[in-house]
Amino acid sequence: MTVYNSLAQDTANIPNPVLPGVADAGVLHYNGEYYIGGVSTKGSFYVSPDLVNWEGPYHVFSMDNDWTEGPSADDSQIHASDIHYLNGVFHHYWSVNYWGKDHHVVHIGHAVSPDVLGPYKEPVKETWLANRIDPHLFRDKDGKLYLYMVKFTDGNTIWARPMKDPASFSGAPRYLFASLPGTWETRDNRVAEGPWVVRYRGQYYLMYNANHTSPDWGNYTLGVAQADGPMEFNHGSKYPHPVVQSNQEDLEDIYPDLLRSDPETEGSSQGPTRVSVGLFLYTADAPGENWNQLSFDDSAWLKGMPGLGSAPVKNSTTRQVRTAWKTEKLWLRKTFSVEKEKTGNLSLRIHHDGATRVFLNGTLIYSDEGRQYRHWNFDREATALLKDGKNLLAIESSAGHRSGFLDVSLFDMKDRRADDILFSPGQPNILRGPNGFEWWLIYMANKNAERRGQYINRVHFFDKKLVVDGITAGGTPGYHAVPAAPTFGDLFNGAGKAVKEKWKILSGSWKQENKELVLLSADPATALPLSQPSTHYLFEAGVKIIADHGRAGIYAWRKDEDNWMKILLDRKARKWALELRKAGETQTASYPLPDNFNYEAYHKLTVFKNAGEFRVLIDGLPAPGQYLFNPSGQPGTEFPGKGLFEKGLPGLYAEAAAAFDGILYTIGWDEFDTQITGWKTASGTIAEADSWHLSEEGIGPARKEGRHSVFKGDPVNLYEFSLQVTFAGGKEGLDAHAEAAENPAQNPNAGANPDAGAAGKAGIYAVYVDDANYIKALFDAKARQLLISGRKNGKPLKTHRLSLETSRPLYADMKYSDFIEKHFTFDSPAWINALRFSKTPHGQPDTLIEDIHRKMDIFFRQGGRWYPLDGYREIPSTHPGFEEIGFEPVRATALKLVNKQAGDHHFYTYKLWTRELFRESSHVRVVKLSDSLIFLVNGEEIFRMSHDFPASRVGLTAVNALARFNGITFFRLKSR
Repeated sequence: MTVYNSLAQDTANIPNPVLPGVADAGVLHYNGEYYIGGVSTKGSFYVSPDLVNWEGPYHVFSMDNDWTEGPSADDSQIHASDIHYLNGVFHHYWSVNYWGKDHHVVHIGHAVSPDVLGPYKEPVKETWLANRIDPHLFRDKDGKLYLYMVKFTDGNTIWARPMKDPASFSGAPRYLFASLPGTWETRDNRVAEGPWVVRYRGQYYLMYNANHTSPDWGNYTLGVAQADGPMEFNHGSKYPHPVVQSNQEDLEDIYPDLLRSDPETEGSSQGPTRVSVGLFLYTADAPGENWNQLSFDDSAWLKGMPGLGSAPVKNSTTRQVRTAWKTEKLWLRKTFSVEKEKTGNLSLRIHHDGATRVFLNGTLIYSDEGRQYRHWNFDREATALLKDGKNLLAIESSAGHRSGFLDVSLFDMKDRRADDILFSPGQPNILRGPNGFEWWLIYMANKNAERRGQYINRVHFFDKKLVVDGITAGGTPGYHAVPAAPTFGDLFNGAGKAVKEKWKILSGSWKQENKELVLLSADPATALPLSQPSTHYLFEAGVKIIADHGRAGIYAWRKDEDNWMKILLDRKARKWALELRKAGETQTASYPLPDNFNYEAYHKLTVFKNAGEFRVLIDGLPAPGQYLFNPSGQPGTEFPGKGLFEKGLPGLYAEAAAAFDGILYTIGWDEFDTQITGWKTASGTIAEADSWHLSEEGIGPARKEGRHSVFKGDPVNLYEFSLQVTFAGGKEGLDAHAEAAENPAQNPNAGANPDAGAAGKAGIYAVYVDDANYIKALFDAKARQLLISGRKNGKPLKTHRLSLETSRPLYADMKYSDFIEKHFTFDSPAWINALRFSKTPHGQPDTLIEDIHRKMDIFFRQGGRWYPLDGYREIPSTHPGFEEIGFEPVRATALKLVNKQAGDHHFYTYKLWTRELFRESSHVRVVKLSDSLIFLVNGEEIFRMSHDFPASRVGLTAVNALARFNGITFFRLKSR
């Protein structure tokens, strides 16, 4: 058995890869632990309590059927696993991807086991379950099952099929989508694969892969489609942009490559173009002495484009061969110029198959004896070798065992240092993290020249848009913390650990054995976690009734002996029951469970307590019959009464022999739309009763004028708090203005309203102790800033005015684009004042076009109407491969590029960089650690400050602003 990353919890950032050497894999979360298996695990699983530390492998499955034989039946052919637990049975789906000389076996299989670690057996041996690869089972909120798969129709395409049960279908397959030509999805091959579906906040999200999986292409990328139902995904529901891609993609757009800044000019049908970007001089003959000196005569050397290799890979970005290499060894020279005072941190990105040495101005700076693909950041000694003006990079490289390849770039990273090369993310799994509130993406990727491994990165929802904080590794700048632990958790894995060390036993005889907490008697028994009571929390427990009758379950809330709520599985009645005791009086309601409900198996009971509201889930689905309970007396709910806003603890309860596992208790809440509740003013008045309005767009002040603040939560020391802040009210005035505008083309940006849009300030109390001790962060719509201010012991703290200006890429939105015009849509109205255009036209990687922006008319949309972007000025670009234009700030919901010449059908710009000053809807996240506060806006860390505030609450606030707050998540953090 191998243990990976056993010390990872002590590191600040995720130590990706968390499981080296494992590629296409599936992940199951069962009773608090994660199980992973797939390519390279050869029928085995690894196990982790926290997604970071993995143990294994444990062999669980080998194929034994009539449709595989010989090499196709080998354990190495168990690919793309998908693992699920349903009503006492573990289901393992996988695909065989065997392409042999005499026959092919490319099918989806299905095996089952009563135990998570197997052995798994195939219930049907005669034939496979489905064609072709990458199975994924999704269970909807109504319990219906769907199998997503990949077929080889229009390239690799994604299909879905409803299922009668986990082993049989109930309808025909439905085609969902392929990869779209001319987009990021087809950088090389027509591939859409690796589907994974998740439902959250009333929406369905399908994450998928596009492009060739091999790192030799380097284009494997993750995208997302979002829909209203599990079978409604299509081309039109895709996000225009990738959600996880190589970290080199944007790096090349932001930081200039000093070795590719001297292209040569020639004519073409598109006008003056520049080609042969960054020519190198090279020779296959051993050069004379001083060949690595600037003064050496290289006039007889050959000229070649970067990317010298012996085995071309068409449309590769990692091994793109532009110059043929047929010999055992090569020597290269490349001059470049710098101004030392204006040059920042330099990073050499180098990719080679064999032993390679790099010299700068005659001095060796880099040497490696094998295959490598990495960034090498200049150290102090290498930086000292630079000269003002012309410098020489000289390289000696040998071919590798199977091929020869050499490519090199030199980036000016300014004040940053280059990260590891992280690329080819794929085969996604999206699951809740160990604390029950976070979402995590578990997927394969590559780092530098290493083998593929499993990576994890946080998934966020900016209101209802899925965003991934990745791809990252241990050295990636910013805040990328490992998965948060629950406030209290127990997997009962500790050898011989006394139950009373973690539990308060109120009654019954409890024993920890076989990695479970077991109650062997039939007497009523209660156990409560030794933890902090709270008003808002998530509690989860695996429950199994051992006796052939009786009841067992959880306390959803317990204040004392006379005030509690229980959620119970009743084996004899074949129902689940809710019992509420308030002030000594008990009420009961029960609801039927499915006829095939297996009481002898583990079932997960989940309760979200949000103020006085309770949501009950059984096995991850809304509890049958009734799942929302609000004992505080709101209409349409069971058990009217008062008092469950009070703090309490969840716990375990049984009236018969039972077992419990996978206990999770996390203080916090997760709410959106009309589910938002429990916010109060500083005086304790419920928000909805004090000029705050709740709607499908979230919660916000009912009137614009004045200062409005509400607060929530029990005071805690460490936590994370996140939400979407949206300014409202601007669009109506903007639409009216747009309708009244006349002749908008007569003047620069005529008809557009420069004063339209957001007004006032809105944001959060990141820390709230009382009116004399707090920290708040406000979006200032007029100043287009984030203001961080506060008080300590009544005295004002320094106000930090933070610019929200950022450079952001937009991809052509193919829902609205065609060969005539290209549309670029914003997630919300945004104020912009500059655009950056790549001089490289889309699909022509070795061509540069000067004044490329002049080939297109530029429009922006405001209030549902298009306006020409006139009066712009050209701005000197710091990147030789880009042109930039500036203009007076405009509020836009979309941009449009239209080729000026009717007969010009060239696709010039697919990815457009904008200088964004302010968004009218932004995601804000604050992390309160023991000595620091971290503020993140739209996923980017924007500010850190030290603090010494005690346990705090959080709040929402608006000043002379109509704002809405939605998608609100808060959870307590544990000190590491």
